[in-house]
Amino acid sequence: MRVVFDTNVWIDWLYFNDIAVDPLKLLRKDKYLEILIDEQCLAELVIVLKYKHFYGSEANESHIIETVKSLCEYVDTPSLPKPSFWCKDPDDVKFLNLAGHYRADHLITKDFDLLKRKNRRALKGEKITFSIVTPANFRELADSGTSETIGQ
Repeated sequence: MRVVFDTNVWIDWLYFNDIAVDPLKLLRKDKYLEILIDEQCLAELVIVLKYKHFYGSEANESHIIETVKSLCEYVDTPSLPKPSFWCKDPDDVKFLNLAGHYRADHLITKDFDLLKRKNRRALKGEKITFSIVTPANFRELADSGTSETIGQ
């Protein structure tokens, strides 16, 4: 199953070691999840982890990149002249584009603006073909044993 994580989910995984993402870690370890990431999403994660309330000046950029790439399928999302997706927060469009371009099954997020997009159409009149869910909702989906997209 292909998934995309937003930055908040990655921070819970890498920095807080939040038990809420433990099911995601287990599913990744069992090769049930293929986590996708591209340059834009990885760059944002590195920037955020360098904030002083996270790793700050202690952030080891190359270690962060190496760790994330070891967990993910690193892909090259092409730049589009016009975005395929809209979101209230323009910084979140990159996650929608990544999930849409690579036909992810799910975008896993805690971001309110992204979660509000789950039942909306893409800009070109198409439906969003992936679900947009919280880690807890994804766990429920995985526990039910279904890979169906939800929230469509």
